Parts: sequence; structure tokens; C-alpha cells
Amino acid sequence: MRELYKGNTANYPRLKTDKFFIDYENSYKFNGFIDEAIKYIENFQLLRPELWKRFVHQFRSDADLDGGWRGEYWGKMMRGACFTYSYTKNKALYDVLTATVKDMMLSSDQDGRISTYPKSNEFHHWDIWSRKYVLLGMQYFMEICEDDKFSKEITRCMCRQADYIMLKIGDTEGKTHITKASHHWRGLNSSSLLEPIVRLYDITGEKKYLDFATYIVNSGGTEVVNIFDLAYKDELYPYQYPITKAYEMTSCFEGLLEYYRVVGTEWHKTAVINFANKVLESDFTIIGSCGCTHELFDHSSVRQANTTNGIIAQETCVTVTLMKFMYQLSLLTGDPKYSDAFEISMYNAYLGAINTEKVIEPKIKKEHPDWAIEPLPFDSYSPLTAGTRGNGVGGLKVMSDMHYYGCCACIGAAGNGLMAKMAALTTDGGIVLNMYFDGTIKTKTPKGNLLIIETDTKYPVDNKIRIKLETQEEEFEILVRNPAWSENTKISVCGDNIAVNKGYVRLKKVWKTGDSVDIQFDMRTKAIKPISYGSQVLMNHVVWGANYMIPTFDKEDEKAKYHLALVRGPIVLAQENRLGYSVDAPVDIKVKDDGYVDVQTPLQRVAPYKNILELCVPLSDGTLMHVTDYASAGKLWTDKSKMAAWILTETAQN
Repeated sequence: MRELYKGNTANYPRLKTDKFFIDYENSYKFNGFIDEAIKYIENFQLLRPELWKRFVHQFRSDADLDGGWRGEYWGKMMRGACFTYSYTKNKALYDVLTATVKDMMLSSDQDGRISTYPKSNEFHHWDIWSRKYVLLGMQYFMEICEDDKFSKEITRCMCRQADYIMLKIGDTEGKTHITKASHHWRGLNSSSLLEPIVRLYDITGEKKYLDFATYIVNSGGTEVVNIFDLAYKDELYPYQYPITKAYEMTSCFEGLLEYYRVVGTEWHKTAVINFANKVLESDFTIIGSCGCTHELFDHSSVRQANTTNGIIAQETCVTVTLMKFMYQLSLLTGDPKYSDAFEISMYNAYLGAINTEKVIEPKIKKEHPDWAIEPLPFDSYSPLTAGTRGNGVGGLKVMSDMHYYGCCACIGAAGNGLMAKMAALTTDGGIVLNMYFDGTIKTKTPKGNLLIIETDTKYPVDNKIRIKLETQEEEFEILVRNPAWSENTKISVCGDNIAVNKGYVRLKKVWKTGDSVDIQFDMRTKAIKPISYGSQVLMNHVVWGANYMIPTFDKEDEKAKYHLALVRGPIVLAQENRLGYSVDAPVDIKVKDDGYVDVQTPLQRVAPYKNILELCVPLSDGTLMHVTDYASAGKLWTDKSKMAAWILTETAQN
């Protein structure tokens, strides 16, 4: 068996296609809110055996006979749980995950099927999508599995699942085409099966799985257009494709990335990178998510300050999938812009979605009083202009025991685990310091010596970072990420200032215990203006019963130009009603000629809620307006904690 990313030991040769790698033997101990967020989700969600049993039961009861997606819950949460375990190394979590994998394997029928759909209704709606997540959940468990015999049993189980799918899905007579195996999104969700099929080939080396993956790639992702070809040609943005469902489309391109790693065909790599770059250019918002129209690509970069956008926007599933995609692109290309994007998503949209107050979505009790009501670990949608959190449970489904769950609640844990994975990557020549979390990372040098990296910082609250090393004397390089937002970064090595470039700064020397790297970022607060666009045509109207999308005319909101966003380093600053004012009342922020705002640290904090960062913003009348980091605001999910990333101002920002 070859684990796809285990690349820093002799047993797992590195992928020739990638620039950066993950050392699966790394250990981490972070301090502060990063560690708290990871442990919170582990305890609140992942360590609950009854929850895992409930999800497995969906496969024993044909729970999705109604065409639902309950079958995605287990695999989504398993992937996140395995990522989380790679950080916490909590034996109790490992035992819970082992037990539920065994339970899931026992739910297979005599043909090897593991599905929440009966045979009479299989390969419709979200069946393949859900089977995909079962395969992925098992595959990611194998990356942490300590029992080789059990891993082989899991592999056999996955092969039986895949073999049954291949028996029924294909382009030969009597089979259903992959793009017609769903009644949604013209086959986009079913085509995302590509990722686990490629990974199954990586594990087994059996050519039939690579052949099936090739068939999926050649099918093009949808029945109406080849999205991979569109990306390769690089003429359209994803929001201009005939199908614009953001989460599923990104999943398909992650599958294409995995396929490229196997076959090495450059056009596949080009298509993946073109797609990623187009998304970052056209749909990446200030909080690091996509989609102001439901969960669709819709040119969010220019539409994000519109007050006419609906409350169902900036979906957590999209955020986490985007983070995982950026993580993969960082490994593949070594381009720092993908890590920059990951960091923005993490500190804003992602951490903001964690339900730290254990609030229950307001409509649930009112609309479903007979359900078993309990809080979910993640919110599903995030506001940009003045609004509230808690505007619906994404992917909401009730199960036979009257408990409910949602897609975003299941996918969220993956973001926590990815934070640790992104912190320190490796190269053939050394280490990449990618995320700046206060704490300790234990890894290895290129020669295999133990390397302990101690990071002392309050980042992103403070702009200073001190990194101390403990290792045997050895020459290697350390790549330090200098984010694009820092205009004037200063770096010193063992007290000596060095020249600093954008992107990764390469520090190569003979390192030894006691050596240090000091970093000081330029974290001035920048005022961001909305992008004026007038009008445009979007593919964002879904004809649900007929399963197709039609173009619609979109006009810029006249109120959009009366907004500003404030960004400090990777942090978006947000208004919140509990800070002593109404977010609906316009303000006149004192912006300097260079576009920066001289924020101040408050002499006395006024925020009645826990936050990462609280600052005072100067207004033109000489008063100060308190703001906090976006992720900490709005956690009551009511108007009492109404919030805004795009702040309403008194004058147009032309």
C-alpha cells in the first residue's frame, strides 16, 4: 500500500509531481485559540460514539430512499476526525474511529455495496456522492491506522464497493453514465467520485481503478460541458460555466489533481491551476469563501458588498473544501498565494463558523418541535454586509430517530485538522514554515535528525514572531512565508537582518540548537473598497425541477459603494451590535490618503464576548468605534449580535 502523501520517510517515497510534502510523523502542540478550536470540536463532536452509530445506521435502513444525502455524513466527519487525530493523537478518538469503521464495514451487503439507497433506487440523486464519502472516510482512516491487518481488511472492503460501482457505471451498454447517475447538477456531484477512485488505485495499484478514473476524467464532470476542458482553455471564469455549484465543482478538480499526480499529464495540472487561479480572482471574498448566491460561484469578488445578496451565502462546505483545495495546491506547486488564501479562509470564514456558544439554529425549534433538538458544531452560512449568523442548517436532514444533522456540521472538522497540517511542510532541501501558531512542532531535517521548532508569538494579534530551533548541526533551508498583504516585512536570522522578498524567503545555513529567526510583519489596517461592476450576466438561477441553470441579469446594488472593509494582516475586522452601536447606522471612518487606517488598541475593552482581537477604529468626528475580529463576532445568531464585515459608511467609496 502506498499512502498518497506520506513522503518524509524511506517507506514512502515523495511524489515527483509535488513541491512540498507532509511529514506524517510530525507532532504538534499549539497554544491559545488554535488549540482550543481543535479540542472543542474533538470533544463536542468527534468523541461521541452515539453520533457515529447514528450515521452508520443510515446505511442499514435505506435512509435516503427520499433522494437525500444522509449517506455523506459519516465519510465527511471521518475525514475531519482523522485530520484532527493527526494533531491531537488522542487514543480515545482513535478508538472511537476504529470502532465506527468496523461498524460501517459490517453494513455492507452481499455484493459489497455500502449505500443509503436501496438497489431499486440506486445511482440516482446523491447516491454516488455519498458512496464517495464512505470511500474517502475509509481512505483517510488508513492514513492513521496502526493495524496493518485491519488496513488490508479496509482495502478489501473499499475494493468491493468500487467494483460494484464499476459494474453498474460506465460507457458500455447496460451501464449508467457517470454524468447521468444523479438528478442534480448535471452529474457534477457524481463525477467527484474521481478522487477516491484515484486514491484507491494508489493504494492497490490495480489498473482497473486507474482505467475507471480515466473514464471519469474523459466524461468531463457534467453531461452538458467538459469543465476540465473549460479550465484548461482558461477563457471563462467558473461563475460563467453552465453549472456553477462551487463545492461539487471544486471536489471534481481536486480529483483531477489526484489524477495528475498519477498520470503526470501536464494539461491536467494546467487545468487544475487555471481553475484555482480563476476562483481566487473572481469568487474569493474578503473572509475567504465563495458564493453570494446560495452555494454557487457567482462572481463574489465584485458582488460581496451588495446588500441585495440573500442570507444563504458563503457556505461552510465551500469554505472547508476551498481550504483543502488550497492545501493541495500548496503541496503541488509550492506557490505561496495558495497558503495565503488558506490562511484568510481559516482566520475568518472558517473559525467564524464554529458554534462556540452551542446555539441552536433559531428556526429549528419553531418549525420542527417534534425533532430531537441539539446544537450543531458549525454554522452553515456567513454574513458579509450587516446580518446575522445562523441562517439555516445547510444540508439539513432528519433521521429516523428524529435527530437531525447537516452537511456543514459534518465537513467542518476537516478545517481544524488542516490547520495543523499546513503549519510546517517539508521540501527535499528543508522545512517550510507556513502558518505561525504559538507552540511547538517536532519534525525531521532532510538527514532525518529531530528538529524541534518553538514558535513564540501572539500572531495574528501581534506582528512579531520568534522562532527557535533545536537540532543537531546540519545544513538545510527554511522557507518562511511572507504573506502578500505584508508590504514591509523584516526578518533576522540569529540577530542579523536579511534581505526580504515576497512569497517564500529562503534561509539556508548550517542550523544548530539555539538558532533563531525573528519576523516582523507589516500589519497596518487597510481599507478595502468594493469593486464597481455595473451589471453582468450570471449563471446563478437554478430551475430545480428540471435540473438545469439559466442565465440571469445581475445589477450592482447602489448601496454597495457605501461600504468599506477593514483588513489587518489576515484578519477581517467586523462590527457587532454588542460593541455599543448599531451596525445598521452609517459611520465615517477616517481613512488616510495611503488607504490605511490608524486603528488603536483600546484602553478598555467593551466586547462582552471572547475574541481574538479587539481594536478601535478612528472616525472623522474624533470618536472611536470598537471592532473585533470577524471570526469572533455574531455568535448569538440573533439581531443582538448582528455583525458586518462590509461596514456601512456615510459617503460613497468611489
